[in-house]
Amino acid sequence: MSRTRPKALIADASCAIGLVYADRLARRGYDVVLLARHSERPSALAQVLRCETDATIEILDVDLTMERDRKVAARFAELDLLINNLELPAGGPLVLGSTPSLDRLIDTNIKLYAWLAATAGGSMAKRRNGAVVNVASAVGLAPEFATGVYGATKAFAIALTRTLHAELACDNVYVQQVIAAATRTDVWPFDNCPPEPLPGVMTPQDLVDAAMVGFDLREPVTIPSLSAADGWTQYENARNALIFDLVNSDPASRYLKRS
Repeated sequence: MSRTRPKALIADASCAIGLVYADRLARRGYDVVLLARHSERPSALAQVLRCETDATIEILDVDLTMERDRKVAARFAELDLLINNLELPAGGPLVLGSTPSLDRLIDTNIKLYAWLAATAGGSMAKRRNGAVVNVASAVGLAPEFATGVYGATKAFAIALTRTLHAELACDNVYVQQVIAAATRTDVWPFDNCPPEPLPGVMTPQDLVDAAMVGFDLREPVTIPSLSAADGWTQYENARNALIFDLVNSDPASRYLKRS
């Protein structure tokens, strides 16, 4: 029997942003698979959604580093939407980080994040239908502002989405990059500076609701906190101009030896 409802997988559904996405999508008519490192909050939300919606809610309490191929990959064949919100929070300063903690952060924020996006995107491309939403922090645009390697992993997420968007453009797969600035959630990249008392910190509810408006508009990049509508366009124009200026067969005159 064919499915009548679209299906979304949300990773990480343990954090505030993932939980809000689960709520909003279930109320939009999606069946939802919640990929969670800790199942307590997703389980509580699932009880509410099962009572208030017709959605089928499935919770995968799984360590992707151990079970990604067996428990998760099988879901991609019937997946219509991936919310790729997978990440670990920042550790300490890069030069002081221990190898195990550094490896775990990179494994999650880069390797597993890329595996989710690539595997879901590849499956959707074969079916010529689907959408991938990659959520990343704005510190990916300025990684030096964050602690340790966290900002660099977010820069990777933004670069990965550019590539995915280009590769899937002809396969009827929509790719959205959501860039979140300061948001009141579990992952906060600045040591000794909790987000709650700071001005300009968005709630996860507002972030997700704005991101879903961008989703409906089929924006390639959605930045809910960016007030200037053409701010990203200006950034992209400057980036493209710089890249074009890099294509030169000769070194710049300032680097030529003077006799």
